[in-house]
Amino acid sequence: MRKLFGLAVVAAVVFVSGCSAQESTDVSPPAEVETQAESSTGDETQAESSAEPCDPSVAHPQGAFEFAPKLDDSLPAEWREEFAVILTNLQEVAPISSCLHDFTDYETGENSVKSPMSIYAWSNTVSNPWPEEKPGMEGTSISGNGSDTWMILEMRSDDLAGGNIFQYSVIAHEYWHVYQRGAWMADSPPQGSGWPVWMWEGGAGVVQNLYTAEHYGSSDFDNNLSPVIATALSNPSDFELYDRDGGAAQGESDINGTTQTFMVLALAKELQTTLGLTEEQAFALALNPPAKPDSETAFLDVFGISLDAFYTSLAQYPAVESGEDWFEGTVVKASVVMPSKDLTLTAILLANRLNSEVKERHIPGVSTGSERVHIKCTSPSLTPQHQPRYTSPICWHPKRELTPSNTG
Repeated sequence: MRKLFGLAVVAAVVFVSGCSAQESTDVSPPAEVETQAESSTGDETQAESSAEPCDPSVAHPQGAFEFAPKLDDSLPAEWREEFAVILTNLQEVAPISSCLHDFTDYETGENSVKSPMSIYAWSNTVSNPWPEEKPGMEGTSISGNGSDTWMILEMRSDDLAGGNIFQYSVIAHEYWHVYQRGAWMADSPPQGSGWPVWMWEGGAGVVQNLYTAEHYGSSDFDNNLSPVIATALSNPSDFELYDRDGGAAQGESDINGTTQTFMVLALAKELQTTLGLTEEQAFALALNPPAKPDSETAFLDVFGISLDAFYTSLAQYPAVESGEDWFEGTVVKASVVMPSKDLTLTAILLANRLNSEVKERHIPGVSTGSERVHIKCTSPSLTPQHQPRYTSPICWHPKRELTPSNTG
């Protein structure tokens, strides 16, 4: 029997201002693991709840939101030790809102994000170590079935053996999706539609790079996110949906999610220009906005610029030859949107309080929510180093029996 390591990590209860990647392939999983994901569009809405909205500044009756990692011994001891450090660091600087206890699945009516949230991690040199408990797991994701939610970290052996920084940044990426859920969707039940996919994925992409830059002195910011494919930005609205839903997010033109990450960096730069925010304040608003208002001009209400105007502003970044042997074509000259070397996630989140007055100026009324549509989660790729490697981080299994993958 494989030895398992269990860690119980507790998040502190703090006020999160405003009530508050991943690298993927387009390989479809077996039919048994067809899932759901948050989407920015849709016409289904949840009936209003009679429950009082959760106040994240008040201690929750169920206490802090916790995690329960299960780390398989197929993972190197060094990785398991570093995982515990990373999770502790993230919980200290960005604790999950305790309001996540109240998250209600709009189909099942259940509190579907339970604490402690299980984290299943293993090396892809072995098959899923928990076939009975969680059949069909693969790749990396925040997944659920309508009554529970869990994190999946199937780590590529090449990344583990080669010292690729992604083996650590993916932890921050997936953690941030839980943070986003607590910040944007914790009011019970969620109302209306959520922020575009590029804000979910790009935000997690920014956070993973900020984390590794601060703690390991290395990130994809060092090479300006290359490649941000220039032609991908000809229709920025395509990134409001995942590739499998007819959009472009995590598709062929979004290698390792760099286009979505670039868009969030560009939004932070635009906020500094149009609103006169400091770099920390701009990133705080771009990464940690309030839940999407129930308004036809939600983006304008929150960010002080219309969504169309923001998309138009992306044309200001010139296209240049990539200069990379492994990629032919033009890429966006993204160096101008890269954050300062000394910018940290800690400084950004501390700026949330300073942003509160800005948010009040732009938001006439805030409601929460996100809609979800049926998608297929993807599975890990066996592509070269610079190609997408991991699955969509937001996946929702239908509430039914799942069976393990038969693919080899």
